[in-house]
Amino acid sequence: MRHLTAWRDWLPAECPGCGRRMLGQGLCEACTGALAMDPARSRCPVCVHPLTAGLCPDCPPEVPAYERIIAAFDYQGLGRDLIQDYKVRCRVSLAQVLADQLARAVRDAVPANRPDWIVPVPARRQALRQRGFSPPAEVARLLALRLGLRYRLTGVQRVQDGRKQALLGRADRLHAQAGLYACGQAGQLAGARVAVVDDVLTTGATMQAVSMALKAAGVDRVEGWVLARAVHRALPPGL
Repeated sequence: MRHLTAWRDWLPAECPGCGRRMLGQGLCEACTGALAMDPARSRCPVCVHPLTAGLCPDCPPEVPAYERIIAAFDYQGLGRDLIQDYKVRCRVSLAQVLADQLARAVRDAVPANRPDWIVPVPARRQALRQRGFSPPAEVARLLALRLGLRYRLTGVQRVQDGRKQALLGRADRLHAQAGLYACGQAGQLAGARVAVVDDVLTTGATMQAVSMALKAAGVDRVEGWVLARAVHRALPPGL
């Protein structure tokens, strides 16, 4: 893997963010900077949503089943464009670039007690047929290689497809994920620390449902590692 990374650093290519010709297979310096989260902006220690008046506008009153979220960038601007190119336009080659960004965020955030396993959020069957690949699974596989962690594709299974998230409102998303996931490897994951990889965290409903399935199987600790964090616009004062 190190030799592969070294070759990638010296091969000429176009930056997938701006098209600028350069050496290396990742984002150029300007695009990497454009993706970076503002370090001066206070964020929720659990879901990494920007705080409003010191409070998280997105976390529910109840404690989530996952301990925290790590996100590579916000789902806006260049970050949104890259995710759309990867998921909607099926530019599978972007998995390498996106895995690099998430690996960097994880290295900056994760303490010494790293997870035992990386598992992806399972894709809807219809989406798999349409795309021919699972965006979370491909990033999770590459991320495991970069971080030297174990990867389990079937750590969580999707019991039923459910409705497409993009077609649901915020309130409906929070209820539509219940019962969609199960963990059939309880004996192998019991007592483990697991990182769940997904592409975009919007309401956290999917991450909550997957984390609950893992906790029900005896997993000790769950973290969500996502490429992008959707940022909800704050309501005007008085609304």
